[in-house]
Amino acid sequence: MRKIWKAKEKDPSAQKRLSETLLISPIVAQLLINRNIETPEKAEDFLRPSLLNLHDALLMKDMARAAARIKKAIHKKERIMIYGDYDVDGISATALLSLIFKGMGSDVKHYIPNRLEEGYGLNKKAIVKIHKSKIDLLITVDCGITACDEVKELNRLGIETIITDHHNPRQDLPEAYAIINPLQKGCDYPDKSLSGVGVAFKLASALLGRDNNSLYEHLDLVCLGTVADVVPLIGENRILVKSGLDQLTHTKKKGLKALIEKAYLKSKDITSHYVGFMLGPRINAMGRLGSPELSLQLLLTDNDDEARELARTLDRENRNRQKMEEAVLKQALAKVEREMDFKENLVIVLEDEEWHHGVIGIVASRLVDRFYRPTIMMSTTGNETKGSARSIKNFHLFEALSECSNLLKTYGGHKYAAGLSMSRNRLLDFKKRINTLARERILPTDLIPVVNIDVEMPLSSLSKKLLLELDELSPFGLGNPKPVFSSCGLSIRSLPKLLRRDGIKMWVTDGKKTAEAIGFKMADALPSDPLGQKVDIAYACNLNTYKGITSIQLQLKDLRLSESGSPQAVAGLPTGRQVGTPS
Repeated sequence: MRKIWKAKEKDPSAQKRLSETLLISPIVAQLLINRNIETPEKAEDFLRPSLLNLHDALLMKDMARAAARIKKAIHKKERIMIYGDYDVDGISATALLSLIFKGMGSDVKHYIPNRLEEGYGLNKKAIVKIHKSKIDLLITVDCGITACDEVKELNRLGIETIITDHHNPRQDLPEAYAIINPLQKGCDYPDKSLSGVGVAFKLASALLGRDNNSLYEHLDLVCLGTVADVVPLIGENRILVKSGLDQLTHTKKKGLKALIEKAYLKSKDITSHYVGFMLGPRINAMGRLGSPELSLQLLLTDNDDEARELARTLDRENRNRQKMEEAVLKQALAKVEREMDFKENLVIVLEDEEWHHGVIGIVASRLVDRFYRPTIMMSTTGNETKGSARSIKNFHLFEALSECSNLLKTYGGHKYAAGLSMSRNRLLDFKKRINTLARERILPTDLIPVVNIDVEMPLSSLSKKLLLELDELSPFGLGNPKPVFSSCGLSIRSLPKLLRRDGIKMWVTDGKKTAEAIGFKMADALPSDPLGQKVDIAYACNLNTYKGITSIQLQLKDLRLSESGSPQAVAGLPTGRQVGTPS
């Protein structure tokens, strides 16, 4: 797929000021500027995030009311239940509040719905069980903001509800005792991008006080859910994840220690990449394929043998999930080939009775990566179809689904990811409506992926010292992506080796510096006779240690043949122009 390269605009004066004041390289200074960090004070806060800079939890609407009600419930020995979502964010939030409440003297219960049998959020089956358990106070985490009917039923049964959530509210809010959600109207809390476990952490902070050390023992859980939910790693999320990664690397939780060992991460410094791609999927696997109870138990167990057994189970189920995902992806690609007319349809909508609802969200993400179009995958049982949706930069999913609400039974989510359900006989009308909205809002250029270049520079500018300095910008993720560089006019020094997933591994050089480059889905971009050819590359980079030798490795984002006569045509720092034409 062709991509447009866009280089960030430079600010030489701000770059010089940051570089000299903070004693950092001009390249790192420019990377900070690219992230709208243009003063030494902001840069200091970004490079050295401190828990002292977290906002007061009581700034959040309804927080004081919720905290008072919970303290009263614990004091009076009322029956409290934490009701969570079945993904990593919801499971980690449930574990967090369970541990906090137990530490406060409550014999708290928990409930996480089965994705396949109950679906997302509060539901009628769960309410029957909650009522039978004689619960007095129900606290939701990572869900509940759209559960108007369910909360009304809980009120009728005499069960008070406190909702904590971070998803977009609709116009009507549930009639709960308290609602804690920074996105609701009238909430002046400064940071609007917290995850579900982040909101739960703020509730814990209001209960314990921000100076209570036991609050920070559980930052490993906050980090886990925040990274896995792919919220922006800026503001408070950056502070929580930065501190949480250190807590996770040295966690005392036996289940997490066992899972880290099972993922072959023992003795390594845990990074956001490891959380997102190795730990998170293993915890998510149970919720995707059935009951998430085992994942929750892993986070709560204090027994070494149980921890190891649960880690083995989660690892096995994750492998099963991967096999199922590959099978569904293969079928989905065949359907795209048979059914999709990309001239007429800007949104991919696919439906099948055999698809496992637990993996269609991941497959939707992979189709977005491949075709760069909003994608909705639907799994049908009888006359009901449930789906997961993923989107591209300039198409807001939640807003689009809101305009299709008369065709839907349920929906909810964010700009880039959402869930929905409808009667099967509404599916054709939904396809037409969602594509009509897409044609009104998506420009042709929106369907071409963009590679955002942070810095254009000669390959010889790379050094181990620079890469160690770049690590100060971590943790990387949404809102703070890993820096991407471009170098032009490089020679391919070795015959590229083909890897899985159409991957390539090769050595490139600018005559002064030679580095190994690895890229996936790029085999087609190579010239037929690659040795000695001049190429331009966009890449991220890291230090790779193999057999005791540490070297710089490039992770290719894009590759194209150089324009003639342009070896190292663009050197130094960004010019702000678009680099060349789409490859």
